[in-house]
Amino acid sequence: MKNIAKLASFMLLLTFAISCEDFMDIHKEYLEGGEIIYAPKPDSVVFIAGRNRILFKGWIYNGVNVQTLNVRWNSGQDSISIPVSFNTEMDSIEVIIDNLPEKSYTFDVYSLDNFGHRSLTITNFGSSYSDLYAATLMPRRVKSMSLTEEEGVIEWFAAAEGLLGNEIRYVTNDGTTAVAYMDAGDYSLGIDVKAGTQFEHRSLYIP
Repeated sequence: MKNIAKLASFMLLLTFAISCEDFMDIHKEYLEGGEIIYAPKPDSVVFIAGRNRILFKGWIYNGVNVQTLNVRWNSGQDSISIPVSFNTEMDSIEVIIDNLPEKSYTFDVYSLDNFGHRSLTITNFGSSYSDLYAATLMPRRVKSMSLTEEEGVIEWFAAAEGLLGNEIRYVTNDGTTAVAYMDAGDYSLGIDVKAGTQFEHRSLYIP
């Protein structure tokens, strides 16, 4: 009985040793090169749409050793490398990427530090707008106009999606030209407009 117990114990130890050896074989290829060291990865990135361009904004924590932020798009065919100098706390950067044809983009961002280490990649999306987008925009419509002894009042229909507001250029009672701004959420505007004159307005959209 003792011999059977010893044999069973030996078999268990042998099985464990073989299992450990197999485990080490699996991870050997990852350990041979030593520990992989990464540069600090950007905490977050955003890409804000513009006309044939996109504003890149990135945030990183404790990026004092980061030398460049690198942005790639079009499957890596296009890229920029941005020299940076970050603080020890949370810090940020803004860069305009110009000459972007009108379409949607997938951007990959990573950092390189002073020691040649590369960070993990963070991905986000952005769009560049131009004539195709502009052709779909409509000016906000005027609903009514009235003139009192004190001011002129312009009433507006509801704003279209994406509208920031309206600029109104008009002639004041003293004969000078003035410009007023009205937010997209407002529906009426009172201005010191001179009777018998005309006014111009334009609708402002993002981007």
